[in-house]
Amino acid sequence: MFDVILQPQALILILFVVFGFLAIIGVPIAFALGISSLSVILLDPRLTIWPFFQRSFYAIDSFVLLAVPLFMFTGTLMNSSRFTDKLIEFSRCIVGPVRGGLAHVNIIASMLFAGISGSTNADTAGIGSILIPAMKKEGYPISISTAVTAASSVMGVIIPPSLLMVVWSSITETSVAGLFLGGVIPGILIGFSQMGIIAVLAKKDNYPRTSFPGFKKLLASSKHGLIALGAPVLIIGGILGGFFTPTEAAVAGIIYCLFFSVVFYRQLTIAGFIEACWETARITSLALFCVAMASIFGWLISYYRLPRILMEYVTIENPIFLLMFTTVVMLLFGTFMDALPAMAILGPLFLPIIRQAGIHPVHFGVVSVVALALGFITPPYGLSLLISCKIAGIPITKAFKDTMLFFGVALVLIILMILFPQIVLGLPQLIAPRFM
Repeated sequence: MFDVILQPQALILILFVVFGFLAIIGVPIAFALGISSLSVILLDPRLTIWPFFQRSFYAIDSFVLLAVPLFMFTGTLMNSSRFTDKLIEFSRCIVGPVRGGLAHVNIIASMLFAGISGSTNADTAGIGSILIPAMKKEGYPISISTAVTAASSVMGVIIPPSLLMVVWSSITETSVAGLFLGGVIPGILIGFSQMGIIAVLAKKDNYPRTSFPGFKKLLASSKHGLIALGAPVLIIGGILGGFFTPTEAAVAGIIYCLFFSVVFYRQLTIAGFIEACWETARITSLALFCVAMASIFGWLISYYRLPRILMEYVTIENPIFLLMFTTVVMLLFGTFMDALPAMAILGPLFLPIIRQAGIHPVHFGVVSVVALALGFITPPYGLSLLISCKIAGIPITKAFKDTMLFFGVALVLIILMILFPQIVLGLPQLIAPRFM
């Protein structure tokens, strides 16, 4: 402890300088957040070490956040039970005969899988491990195969149930049902825009197409596909109908997947179940540790009244310009760190300013989640792109150019979401205005 009391502005500066330095030299983001926060706490004689432990515990001691590992478990169960194969086969029957069919299958399957797992990593690993080799075998450019897999997986955190929206709801106290419904239209629009890119490239480069599988196979795959899609219907319908909280809905999704995996399909083995449990525990522990450390960082920002200081100096009165500014910041943060700590830092920082400007919290939340989600495909972080490139066996540089095509289209959509709030707010206001 130090006897000299530094000014809040100086302590905030130290907080960000230490964090920035640690991040630059390669310290993992979660540890960089924790170390920088602890450094400031030790420098301030008004604080003790206990807030460090208390705030990290309070950050993850949330019934809402319990949905995160449960939704993650749903996604890993689906991969272990070969639900992914059935969604791919269903998608293949729908759009396979179209030129560039396997690329369209990749996007459609990601849209369907996103509605069940809500996880970008699960989407990329599950869909990519099957379709990247298949697209390569049929003659698709490996860069396109990799790029479309990475880009389509972004919908995993936009189309409900979304893990990031659950965390955002917990951090900002925004309605999770409103966020879920607000993400539906943007997620679908991103999927269709990606299919539009593939349609243009398929015509230009003469991508292959597959033959129509026949009505018998179409009906069979439709049955399996609709069974898989029953999970998001149960989850979203239960939340909107008032039957479930998000956490209870996640449990219902797990029971649904277990029933069809064990009783109906009989493809989930004991080894597969144990592997799904281990993978869920591993990923969830990393995610919640990030949230805990970032929450301490965010608490210090609030404790030293940085939002109030910003409100004194930020004079952007136009809601559109303000939302543009926050989106740019989100995009920059998403490029260099995982979305979870970025949300925990930026959400509480910008929310008072957003409310003062009269921007709806659901509108702000969905735009922010989409902006941060793009960080999954932009280096140096670019986790989805890294996973896709690892599956494809190519360096990131080879897939970067094609990935930027999809990034650019998503960026245009974000601008449209800002300019036309009803893209986000229309569906929640129509279906469930009580959650707004």
